[in-house]
Amino acid sequence: MMRLFSTPRVFLATAVLASSIAPVSAQSAPGSRVLVMPFAAEVQPGAPGGAAAAHWIGEAAAVLLEEGLAGAGVTVFSREERLAAFDRLQLPSSSVLTRATMIRVGELVGASEVVFGEVRLADRLSVRARIIQIGPGREASDVTDQGAMPDMAAVFDRVSRRIAAATGRPVVPAAVVTPMPFEAFESYMKGLVALSPAAQQRLLEGAMALAPKDPRVQLALWDVYTGQGLHDKALASANAVAANSPLARRARFDVALSLIELRRLDGAFKELSGLQAARRSAVLANALGIVQLRRTTAVPDTPAAATFFQQAVEAEPGNTDFLFNLGYAYAIASNASTALLWLRESVRYDAANGDAHLVMSAVLAASGRSAEAQREFDLARVLGTRLEAPGSAPPAKVPAGLERLETDLDHAGVPRLTATLSTPAQADQRETAAFHLSQGRTLVAARKDREATEALRRAIYLAPYEEEPHRLLGEVYQRAGRLPEAIDEFKVALWCRETAAGHIALGHALLDSGDRDAARRELDRALILAPDSAEARALQKRFGG
Repeated sequence: MMRLFSTPRVFLATAVLASSIAPVSAQSAPGSRVLVMPFAAEVQPGAPGGAAAAHWIGEAAAVLLEEGLAGAGVTVFSREERLAAFDRLQLPSSSVLTRATMIRVGELVGASEVVFGEVRLADRLSVRARIIQIGPGREASDVTDQGAMPDMAAVFDRVSRRIAAATGRPVVPAAVVTPMPFEAFESYMKGLVALSPAAQQRLLEGAMALAPKDPRVQLALWDVYTGQGLHDKALASANAVAANSPLARRARFDVALSLIELRRLDGAFKELSGLQAARRSAVLANALGIVQLRRTTAVPDTPAAATFFQQAVEAEPGNTDFLFNLGYAYAIASNASTALLWLRESVRYDAANGDAHLVMSAVLAASGRSAEAQREFDLARVLGTRLEAPGSAPPAKVPAGLERLETDLDHAGVPRLTATLSTPAQADQRETAAFHLSQGRTLVAARKDREATEALRRAIYLAPYEEEPHRLLGEVYQRAGRLPEAIDEFKVALWCRETAAGHIALGHALLDSGDRDAARRELDRALILAPDSAEARALQKRFGG
């Protein structure tokens, strides 16, 4: 199960972020959502709450502003989405970023404005919020306010409304959650930022004792309980959210997720179907597919798992988890060609998806395509999979338990981050692969086969589904008389992308190996794809006409 709160990884300097990540033009255009960043916090000695307040008030500022802006009718990125974006970009959620980095993150996630600032706690709480419009790059006037520490929610409510007005949007009041008592809010925020699950649980349960009906605390506890495998407790926590709460839809989704983990699949299917009927969502369709996939016996008059996964993919074509699940469902159903189609599409977006390579290796092995199966299996071992030890050869059957359950219910009509972000590592990987491929082309043309082989192997490792490096490596092997290896490379190249050049190259190698019938089939296919090809005619002459 994908976790709601991710652990941040190594911090990247602003210069690395700006130079390494995919260009803005390749990302989604700025939308109409506001991204609120954690505020820089300064706590004076002797301030209420002590020095420990510095660990949570900066994050509390972001949470209160997100809630306040949403209450004013402004569409904002949720805390969960912000954390997911930070994790994807390998940025720390616990440190204040530079202004340039925050703007860059806003560009990458498609935000219209970024809000950040400072919060200072002395005898009173002082707030200074800054607003930057991403498109024109203009900074609006700062918004400042102050008040007593126990009135923190009221202070940020005022700041939120002034920010909403500063963005030029009309203030349209929306359903909001009633503010919780300050003591409960303090314990709640400390629980959100705590580093260990035990500390999170203790602090959030303390907040629950002070605000027993607050849905934010109930759902935060659901997440902590779920992370520890306490699914009965998680189910009870989500079930306790009132039906008239603004967070009721999310709570019912969490109920369904707990029921899935408890293998109460009929109940989960009913909950998810009700939510989907009320408002359709790719995440709900994906969850329904997983329910069907995990059933041991089919339920009459209900769609197959692949049907729901197809709906999720149609709604979010770039979501690699949904693409993987669709291919995985077809693999389990022994539909090899369709499974490979969708699994390959998944790895086009994320070539480092070891699970997808592992499943493809099983499908290919079952289809008798041993060379391709071994390549996929070797990639899976290098990249890593969720299985403990995949062994030393492609699995005899499709491994179980690899389906991916998304736990963050999407906001209605808003594109998800997974389709728009590209990590610095991925961008650098693509550029490096292109460099090695270009170098390989030059070396092949110069007949420097040893150096060409090294360059092409590097390109294949970094971009295993590019057709050209496989085909060029096949040419090098063929020149060296290594026909079986050349044939394997040509076949993999055609599997990556069918081209007339690929069929012609494979035809020559098969003819050299003495397999005239197979070579003739490759020639015929090349002539269909490129009837006027001089290279195809040259191969035809080798057959005597």
